[in-house]
Amino acid sequence: MTPAHRILPYNDIWLDCVNNNLMSILISHHSSFEKLPLTFKTQYWKKLINQTFPEDNFESLLHQGLMLPKVQYDTEQLYHYLRFEDQLIEQSDIPFLDEMIQGALDKQKYVFLDVDRFFYSSGRESGKIHFIHPTFIHGKCASGEAYTVIEDCLSPGRMHDYQTPLEVIMESTQNLIQSGKKVRFIMVSVHEGSIRNFNHEFSVQDSFISELRSNLLDDKVVFLEQYGLHYQLGLQALTDYVEEFEELVGNLNETSIFALRSSSFAQNHKKNHRLFKLLEDQSSHTNLYKKLAEQSVELSHLWEIYRTTVIKMIASNNRVHDQAFVKLEEIVKKEYNMVQTMKMAAEVSNS
Repeated sequence: MTPAHRILPYNDIWLDCVNNNLMSILISHHSSFEKLPLTFKTQYWKKLINQTFPEDNFESLLHQGLMLPKVQYDTEQLYHYLRFEDQLIEQSDIPFLDEMIQGALDKQKYVFLDVDRFFYSSGRESGKIHFIHPTFIHGKCASGEAYTVIEDCLSPGRMHDYQTPLEVIMESTQNLIQSGKKVRFIMVSVHEGSIRNFNHEFSVQDSFISELRSNLLDDKVVFLEQYGLHYQLGLQALTDYVEEFEELVGNLNETSIFALRSSSFAQNHKKNHRLFKLLEDQSSHTNLYKKLAEQSVELSHLWEIYRTTVIKMIASNNRVHDQAFVKLEEIVKKEYNMVQTMKMAAEVSNS
């Protein structure tokens, strides 16, 4: 038996590999949860170039595209509607893993299990890189020999239906425990009371625009202890991106992370467009929200053009990035213009 609700990959917005699957769970229980991310607080983040990098890995981060800015979402709201039971797998549990997973599914629960994607039969890391990842298990194949999962192992930033054989899970778990690593087994279930209390009609307060604008203007530097690195927040992260363009883009060796991070900005503006259209319908200040909706559509389009331009240049081995640089400058200017429109909308709604 598997949970009764059909689970589909959630790809409207890239949050991260866990939260996208949590969104899939909620949407399977009620389609109105598709609108929940519209009110996720958003922030722009970028690692500072001028700092000391642990283990001297600056060059590696630069070549992969991990020095590029990204969109960071506050997904705390998700956890209000879900319940988690967390345990660590011991050596003695390995023979019973199949029973543990099946038992959770029989109780209408979903499973996140740490699996090393090195042992996968396909995907970016398969047979190449040891990458421990919380695999989302939501059912079992008809044959009974593999679990149905949703994974981002085929392309960065995109969830796909996938099948993971039981033998892969067993081999990975055995290897991880023998290597002294922890293996988490997390059961997730919906909180029926919270779901019933969710505003399925979904309305947004005018004041949310002030919060959105405040986050974008929160130009501060923070230190994340778990990575040992400093990050620039807010629109200043994009200003720095323009100033450091040649170093950040000119040294890319591959484009998957660049494509993911550029797409995340385009997705964020598509999300904002839906938000502004909702506010336009609900508010008396329709002209300003209409303008914001238009600006968000334009920015989404520009980020997609910029993404395609850089990828084509790298694919053709053309390291003259003038065209892409001009597009990025235009994007950042329009990002600031949108914030100005947000300011006017906030002032009118407060008057």
